Amino acid sequence: MLATLGTVALGFAIWLFVLRRYDRIEPESLRALLVAAFVGAGAFLVAAVANEVVAQVLGVRADMSDRVGEVPLARIALFCLIVGFQEEIAKAVGAIVLTRRSGWLDEPVDGMLYAMTVALGFAAAENLVYAQAHGSSVLLVRFLWPVPAHLGYAAVWGYGLARAHFHVPGGRSVLAASVVAAALLHGIANFALLFQARYPLSPLVSLAALVGLALLAHRRLRALVAESPFLEAGECSSCRNLNPPDRATCLYCGTDLIEHAPPVAIARAS
Repeated sequence: MLATLGTVALGFAIWLFVLRRYDRIEPESLRALLVAAFVGAGAFLVAAVANEVVAQVLGVRADMSDRVGEVPLARIALFCLIVGFQEEIAKAVGAIVLTRRSGWLDEPVDGMLYAMTVALGFAAAENLVYAQAHGSSVLLVRFLWPVPAHLGYAAVWGYGLARAHFHVPGGRSVLAASVVAAALLHGIANFALLFQARYPLSPLVSLAALVGLALLAHRRLRALVAESPFLEAGECSSCRNLNPPDRATCLYCGTDLIEHAPPVAIARAS
C-alpha cells in the first residue's frame, strides 16, 4: 500500500511540476495548489458515488468493464455520457467554489491552473482506487493516459473559468458552455474505450485527440500567462526581459508581446 501511495504521489508531483512551470509571473503557493488537489480528490468521491448510482439504475458496471454486446449499446453510451458530465461538473464546481471563496484568481492563467490542479487531485484519487482494484501495474499507463486526459478536459472548462472571471461580464454562460464541452469530450472518450477490442485503431484515434487537446491547453496557458496584470509594459512573459512598449515581439527571445493592457477581473464566476 505504501508503494502504491508513493507511486501515485510521485506521478502527482511530476504533473504538478509541469503545471507550475506555466505559473511564472505571480506564482501560486504550493499550499494553495495542494488545497485545490484535495478539492479534486473530494470531487472524485462525489462523482464515484454518483456514477455507482447511475450504474445500478442502468444495469452496467461502474468500472467500465462492460463491453459492447454484453448490454445494450444505447445503455452503455448513456452511462458514458452521464459519467462525463458528472465527473466534469464535480471538478468544476469544486474549482469554482474554491476560487470564489479564496479569492486566489488574481491573473487569467490561474483559472486554468486551479482547474487542472483540481483535475490532478481527482485523477490521483482515481488512480489509488484503480491500483487497489487492478494492482499497481496499471499506474504507469494511467500516468501517461487518463491523468493527462483529466487535465485536458479541465483545461477546456478552466479556460472558460478564466474568461468568465476576466473577460466576459456575467460570464456564466461561457463557463457553463465550456463545462458542457469538456463533459462531452470526456463521455466520447469513455465510449471509445469500449471499442478497443473491436476496432484496434480506436486507441490511436483517442491518443491523437489527447495530443491535440494537450497542444490546445499549452497554447491557451501561454496566452493567458501573457495577459497577467503583474507584467510591466513591454515585459516578455517568456524570458521576463523588458522591451520598448511599442515592440510587437520580444527583442531577446522572439515571443509575441501582448498588444493591449492586461485584463482586470470583471466578475466572479458562479
